[in-house]
Amino acid sequence: MTEKRIAFIADIHHYSEKLGNSGRAYELREGSDQKCLKETGAILDSAFSRFLGEDIDALCIAGDITNDGEKVSHEEVSEKFRKFSEKKKLYVITSTHDWCSDRNPRRFEGESIFNDVETLSPEELTALYESFGKEDVISEYKTPLGLVSRCFKVCEGLCLLAVHDDCDGVGGKSGYSEEHLTWMVNEIEKAKARGDKCIAMEHHLLLHPFCRFINSGQSIGDNFEVAERLADAGLRLMFVGHSHMQRTTEFVSAKGNKITQVNLGSLTGYPAPITYLTFKGDRAVLETKCLEKFTYGGRELDFSYLRQHTLGVLFNLLEAGSADKKDFYERLRANGIKIPAYDLLYPLIKVVCKKLLKAKCGGAGRLINFFTFGKAIDKKALKNIRDKRLLDLVSAVFLSVFDGSMFINELSEDEKTVVASVGALPSRIINKLPLKNKEKILVTTDQISSLTRELMYPSSPDNVKHEVIL
Repeated sequence: MTEKRIAFIADIHHYSEKLGNSGRAYELREGSDQKCLKETGAILDSAFSRFLGEDIDALCIAGDITNDGEKVSHEEVSEKFRKFSEKKKLYVITSTHDWCSDRNPRRFEGESIFNDVETLSPEELTALYESFGKEDVISEYKTPLGLVSRCFKVCEGLCLLAVHDDCDGVGGKSGYSEEHLTWMVNEIEKAKARGDKCIAMEHHLLLHPFCRFINSGQSIGDNFEVAERLADAGLRLMFVGHSHMQRTTEFVSAKGNKITQVNLGSLTGYPAPITYLTFKGDRAVLETKCLEKFTYGGRELDFSYLRQHTLGVLFNLLEAGSADKKDFYERLRANGIKIPAYDLLYPLIKVVCKKLLKAKCGGAGRLINFFTFGKAIDKKALKNIRDKRLLDLVSAVFLSVFDGSMFINELSEDEKTVVASVGALPSRIINKLPLKNKEKILVTTDQISSLTRELMYPSSPDNVKHEVIL
């Protein structure tokens, strides 16, 4: 059997610049998002150009194709898809952002936001994207929402379940009705009977890459039960999107069957990840790479542009807080933090923001150790990084959430030790306090501790390169 190579991306969130790309309202929206907005078309063009120059047999896109289901965004991105599919196979699923499930499509003009934007219904989405991969369809299942899950014959020996999980779970949550899940299980078993291997992609998470603390509400309903049934049916590999976090996770059923989930980060946000699957026989080798550059407005922008854009979510708030009360409260609201603008509180906020922008790890660490009698942070490790800017360390931790700790080795062992110590601090404090509901609080604090340790010292499987037996 010849070797086949397939690329996977997710969460393009294409935004048409016809909806506005300047002005205060747009600036606030752009500055509150980890992913880009006006640059999304240019990033996708660069990725498509890369794929056309590479030896790949197909491209799979795991949902959230547009920013908020705007018809104009769909028209632009579907045309890019059409041109690409003339040269390479393309398989696509849509998700909630593609039919604007929150009923809040937006365009921006000056300081104003308008919601008079035409969107597409789930049925219209199905009609718009049904031609991609149509010649390879083996079986279909139509959901009550009007979306169609498909089983594709990607190549000799390999099938792809491209499934829509929107509003099909219990209580209208993302997930699958019993009928839909039974169809999936049957397709997996039919593939096995034909001698084919089967992989799948859905949009929402099947497993929690980190923990419920950070991934709460991002997975499908009854996710562990679904994972159990899919694993026992013979599915070994599931690609998902939604969280914008690149992370590989494994789940083993009670019967000992393993399923691996690859959570694809957003192509149009840091680190612009692309996961390649190399398939031969019963083996799938997964390797994640990043889009290094793209051209926008006549300028070639590199990887650092996406990095700085993502960090802007943190730094824009702090810089506004240190200088401009009106700007600060507007940015809070743009980030979905709705608190009253307390005039009496702002002077304190201003001081704190200024301190944070200038703080060094040594001073912050000594302050923590003062209140914990020197037991919170390793003194030797803290001394070795005392002159490092605190926000540089915070930035590295923040970015590692999205990049699957791909670049965490850029931190020293002393820096990792300090971060892990700070993450463990809430649990250590709660354990010493005489609280009534200590166990419930510890569930959250222990998750914080596990999260920070996982970011600094990623466990198996590797988020960059990993092999799965199908």
